[in-house]
Amino acid sequence: MGLHNTTPLTVDQLLRALAALGQPHIADPDVRPDGPTEQDLPGLLGALLGLVETESATLVNPLEEPPSALHGLQQGWQHTTEDRDIHRAVLLNRLRRTMFDLPILLADADPDDDEAAEPPGIAGASSSVTAAADLIDAQQHLAQDRVEHALLALDSAEGALAQALLTLYLLRLQIRAAQGQEPD
Repeated sequence: MGLHNTTPLTVDQLLRALAALGQPHIADPDVRPDGPTEQDLPGLLGALLGLVETESATLVNPLEEPPSALHGLQQGWQHTTEDRDIHRAVLLNRLRRTMFDLPILLADADPDDDEAAEPPGIAGASSSVTAAADLIDAQQHLAQDRVEHALLALDSAEGALAQALLTLYLLRLQIRAAQGQEPD
């Protein structure tokens, strides 16, 4: 999805925003003697996003059904644009970030150990998020008459859902073992 931002954020804007929020970004003088450059935009955006998401997570009470602050958060970001393509791109980006963040941030395994298995609940959650992104992709490709791409995305979603179901079963076996029950 090739979106174009007519008013992209600059390095200076992001540095000022981070500083205003109490998180000044210090560039390594050996790597960036003149300070951050355009190459640093993803990292700066990630730092700002991290601050906003952390604040959002502390604001939303997950015990409320539904969380009252969640509506305001949704309305706030939805009103930044009325362009549904941008909404879709934001949601897909969020899902894909979550897919990568789950095993990195929640698994207790050593990230450098290729042999370490992810806990099944984490692996299943990551697979479920992958399936969600693939299903959105498939629907969008179909809407744009790109049937072959839609089928590829659908195949990917199906594989991810199969993986999620397998990890659900494995987690159930772990729970039964923890309860002292015999597996089926």
